[in-house]
Amino acid sequence: MLISNRSKGLLLSLVGVLILSPDSLLIRLVNLDNNSLIFYRGLLPAIATSIFLFFFYKKNFINSFILIGKAGLIYAFLYSLIHITFVYSIQNTNVANTLVLIASSPILAAILSFIFLKEKQDKLTLIIIFTAFLSMVIIGWGSYTSKGLLGDVLAIITGFGMAASAIVARYYKKIDLVPACVLGCILTALYAFPITNNFTFNLEQGIYLFLIGFIVLPIPFIIITIVPRYTPAPEVTLIFLLESILGTLWVWIIINEMPSLNTLLGGSLLITSVFVFIYFTAKKEIKGKF
Repeated sequence: MLISNRSKGLLLSLVGVLILSPDSLLIRLVNLDNNSLIFYRGLLPAIATSIFLFFFYKKNFINSFILIGKAGLIYAFLYSLIHITFVYSIQNTNVANTLVLIASSPILAAILSFIFLKEKQDKLTLIIIFTAFLSMVIIGWGSYTSKGLLGDVLAIITGFGMAASAIVARYYKKIDLVPACVLGCILTALYAFPITNNFTFNLEQGIYLFLIGFIVLPIPFIIITIVPRYTPAPEVTLIFLLESILGTLWVWIIINEMPSLNTLLGGSLLITSVFVFIYFTAKKEIKGKF
């Protein structure tokens, strides 16, 4: 039985989000200091993704890095920023806060596209943007009197980084940016290397690091790069939105890290806002093609 390209893309996206969803839980379980964790989250995915690129490009492996150009270097910097701020955010606030705030990235991308790409936004989008920021205030209010506020701010920075990288990928859509992901991972490792005091880990930590570095991080990000060829980008984003819900459930069930009332209220409002935004974006994109 043959399936359409769109269905193939949606299926790949679903596989990607299922693989990515335990990432936050593994960060908690691996129990390494922040800089050591950032180092290995840079080094190991760089190795895994390089192996994939070597088999995909073969003789053109080196050339694939040269072809990314200036756009690829910008993307690599943003990719590195995302990985660094994500770890610091997870370690300084509740996982639910981090994942829900990062889920606002499609709305943040709309703001950046208005500023840098001069794309006009309709009234509905402006209402959704306002609602999203109201949601962030509700979530952050619960962390105002604790160190969790730092983690919330870092999560928003991560969301902006993801939004900016999406803008770069859309503007330079003819360039394969997977090699830029490798450079981003290397930059991440280089950032952490001089400030890491301990590179050792035990067997259990090694298993968690292997899962993070060779499965949980590289496979979903390769999928994110590939699936827009088959499925409209808003639909892919909508599926990956599940990660904020699944990731929260993982840490809730396994290590009993329960979201606060502010997070549940603000998160529900934010997820609904993003869902509505992506739904209408997808509708306009499909209508524009027919």
